Amino acid sequence: MAAHYYVNTFDLPPDQARAIWCEITDETYDLTSAICAGSDYRFASHMWFAKDILFFRFRAKANTITRPSMLVEEHPNHFIKVKLYKYGGETIELDGEKLHLDSSSLHFIDQNRPKSEVHTDHELMSIFLPYHVLGYDPSRHPPVLSFSLDSAFGRFLLATIDAAFQELENLSQNETAALAESISGVLRSVLTNGRYEEKTSDTQYDQVNTVKGFIEKNLKHTWLGVDVICQELNLSRATLYRHLNEFGGLNRYILLRRLNNAYRDLSEAQPVRGVVKAASERWGFASQAHFSRAFKEEFDVTPVSLVGRWARNPHDTTTTDIAQEHGKISQYSPGIAALKWAFERYR
Repeated sequence: MAAHYYVNTFDLPPDQARAIWCEITDETYDLTSAICAGSDYRFASHMWFAKDILFFRFRAKANTITRPSMLVEEHPNHFIKVKLYKYGGETIELDGEKLHLDSSSLHFIDQNRPKSEVHTDHELMSIFLPYHVLGYDPSRHPPVLSFSLDSAFGRFLLATIDAAFQELENLSQNETAALAESISGVLRSVLTNGRYEEKTSDTQYDQVNTVKGFIEKNLKHTWLGVDVICQELNLSRATLYRHLNEFGGLNRYILLRRLNNAYRDLSEAQPVRGVVKAASERWGFASQAHFSRAFKEEFDVTPVSLVGRWARNPHDTTTTDIAQEHGKISQYSPGIAALKWAFERYR
């Protein structure tokens, strides 16, 4: 079964639930403003990772969250959040506009924008995908796109996403990755066939997405570098460096992608001999020493200290026994750690 993480704070006192929510979101949301003060942050979340895609089922009390421009600048990301509400909704404000999102539509939201969200009691299914997987371009697509479910294709989308989330609990890691690829294709078709697609595919942003896609497919190979990418994609060095300049350059981008994948692998791994060396080799590092040094510089922890941080003890109650876990927050420690990392990365 694929790794998955469950946290439920509904049976906790509101103050304790809020403290856990603050711990999880302290790098991504600001909960100190007056409009957030009275919110009830009790929630239940269940999430699955599939390569660079996150599936997220979430139920929560009415609350307000804000993501100010300072946090966006400090922790930028290039992800789209696809939201499908089961019930409830939100009023989202970004770029000076207020929009109401509810269960009548499928919503695409650019996560790299300052925003505030005022939620009613709600339950939703979300899928987080990188820009390049969807072909999203912030220079030509609006920050929020909503597609009605009141059509034949809308009903197909609803049934497809519902079925995917129902199957996630039963799939292996490889099956989850295959499901993620299929869902990505469906969602990309929604975006590229929508009325917002106005330009041809030869824009700079499409080239950037092509480069990122090539890098993702080949991260595990030590030969991945500027010469190969330029040759395979028919790009000049100057063009390639210009495309990835905002990420600190090509080598920096590749390094961060490898380190983030290794971070998750080590967090999910059981503490067995050779696990750090295996992660180093799996993600294309020339040596374990280079991997460990780069990992410590980026995350301020050693790879070995991270091993098993998200792993459950095999003797614990399984996460499928959700009804028996209410109120036992200590059992959720791995899930809280994983959820915090997911918020920092995807939100």
